[in-house]
Amino acid sequence: MRHAALVPGLLLLALSFSAAWAGGPKKGGGTPATPPPAAPVDPVAALTEEDINKALEPYFAAAMKGDRDAALDALIVILDDPAQSVYHGVAYARLADSVRDLEQPYAALIAAGQAISLDPTRGAGQVKPSLKIADEVHDLAYLEGVFAKNVGLDVDAETRAELAWLAARGAYADGQLSTALGILALVGKDNPYYAKGQALKGVILNRQGKYSEAMAALLIAESLSSGDPELQDVVRLNLARTYYAAENYTRSIEYYAMVSRASAAWPDAQFERAWAHFRFNDTNGALGLLQNHVSPFYTEWYFPEAQLLRTYSLFLMCKFPEASKQIDEFQATWKPVRENLRATLGAMDEAAAFADARAYVNGEPTKLPGMVLRAYGSDERLAEAIKAVAVADRELEKLNQRGTSWAKHLAPLVKARRDELVKTEGARVMASVQAKIDELGQMISDTEISRLDMLNLEKRLYEQAAASGEMAETRKMAQREVKIRKGYVSWPYEGEYWADEVGYYRVNAVAECPQGLTVGGGQ
Repeated sequence: MRHAALVPGLLLLALSFSAAWAGGPKKGGGTPATPPPAAPVDPVAALTEEDINKALEPYFAAAMKGDRDAALDALIVILDDPAQSVYHGVAYARLADSVRDLEQPYAALIAAGQAISLDPTRGAGQVKPSLKIADEVHDLAYLEGVFAKNVGLDVDAETRAELAWLAARGAYADGQLSTALGILALVGKDNPYYAKGQALKGVILNRQGKYSEAMAALLIAESLSSGDPELQDVVRLNLARTYYAAENYTRSIEYYAMVSRASAAWPDAQFERAWAHFRFNDTNGALGLLQNHVSPFYTEWYFPEAQLLRTYSLFLMCKFPEASKQIDEFQATWKPVRENLRATLGAMDEAAAFADARAYVNGEPTKLPGMVLRAYGSDERLAEAIKAVAVADRELEKLNQRGTSWAKHLAPLVKARRDELVKTEGARVMASVQAKIDELGQMISDTEISRLDMLNLEKRLYEQAAASGEMAETRKMAQREVKIRKGYVSWPYEGEYWADEVGYYRVNAVAECPQGLTVGGGQ
């Protein structure tokens, strides 16, 4: 327990105060200092069972008569009374138990969350049922926030690990990286969530720039994820990114190559791997991987940087005419996309963005282009939010049909959670699209700079030729025979594309930089 870990320190503090007072007055006489103020008493924790039973008498009386609605309405009387705020936690706990039996799971989840937040000691009994209900209504994200603020709940070891996993995810989503790391320490090695916990730990440490520690955590996660191919792909992708951030490009390339073709992340892994080849000064390797992203199979995907990286690679190889052509194609393709995104996003709010993402997931027409929504097709968090909103809508309809006080009290809470999901996920979509708009603006500016760089290099070539009386010869590059692995067949690219060729392209281009002309490297 988190609170239990603080007890030794508090005990030492208490002993130090006792020692100071045991000695009596100071030497030389005088009046002793004012004793420290007593710690404030938590009125909720100080409640006795007798206090609670007395406050809940109307509820028990109605329940004994078999009048469930009257019993629940008696709880609402307590919840609507600020003077009885110390009993709100236990009232919500009773409410959660009852409406769960009435097949109002979302209302039960919200009530359980309130019970845990308002009275963590007694609300601990709501943890297990709330986990089950949250899974049922597809809103485990709701409990992330609740558990993140109540990590020290008194529950069994297995439940504590699941609680800690959700709490850590909640802290991570809020940007509280150090807090998330501390909570993950509660997920033990013998727990089913340990692999995911180590994966998240690795991601957090990567973001903190602690690459060696991140690799250690991710390698543990990889070794434990063999039975979960989807998790294993995610872990390997993050291992590749961590090695890349640490500038270990060979290991980065190795792990990018391990991401399976069946993974939704495979196109991203191939693109990011191309960057690793580029940083390693292997422009041919980068061009071969990027050939995938300019194929017809990816015309509806958002990969502008892949086209830009091709341009940079051609530029470094002094293939200026082809690089200039790539710049023209980039601007012709992506300037209209950026303007369309700006206009469409400008007319949206969070609810409209959520509706658009939901429409994309459901295969319906969208206002935003599919290329910027494609990532949400495999986004687990959005998928769960869409299902949760649908459950909430159905439950709100039922609650609004009841004329009881308890239904009128719970309906706004369910609606607030429903609206929070829509706003949160909609804001996430809008932030992602805005980032792409800003990114495209920067890329378009960068292509103009690259064009100027090429003009300057060509100018240098002509100045060099004027001074010497002849154009510099192209630097001679070693021609190496392409090695074909056993079991593979190789043939030249002739302009056609086949689906089964994607991922297997190789480029063996020769740099055309004249001797004495240095363009720069992948670094």
